[in-house]
Amino acid sequence: MKSIRRWWNRVSGKLALDAPGDVTAMELCRMLQRCPSCEGNFDQHFYALFAVTVLEDDRAARLREFFGAIEEYRWEDAQKYQDFDQHRDAVVAYVLRCRTGALSLIMERSPSEVYETDRLISCTPVGDPDAGRLDRIIPANEWRSLIGSGAA
Repeated sequence: MKSIRRWWNRVSGKLALDAPGDVTAMELCRMLQRCPSCEGNFDQHFYALFAVTVLEDDRAARLREFFGAIEEYRWEDAQKYQDFDQHRDAVVAYVLRCRTGALSLIMERSPSEVYETDRLISCTPVGDPDAGRLDRIIPANEWRSLIGSGAA
């Protein structure tokens, strides 16, 4: 878990004092272009890293279980996926909170190669009561602002 936290801090720009901004926020804004809920820009929007798992052939069963937990809104099960290997591609799940309070689940493919860009897999608005359950399991200190990300 500590390695994931170190990776998260590095990617989100928390450890790099000379970083131009939150790299993750910039990538999310680049991929999404507009908020899926309000269709506006990303002012007063927040995101949280929710789950991550390694993407490789010998872990296909684990990946299917991960996607199954996400698709069936088994948030507690999905959140247990916190495996990351900087030398392997990953599937990363983020939760986006709109200024309206609406939540969306963002899935991306995050390549291990630094010259490759992240790719959006899906962006799914989460309705009630599933959104309420999802919101409750994300600690308040995990939310990051999309402001200052260079987005529209």
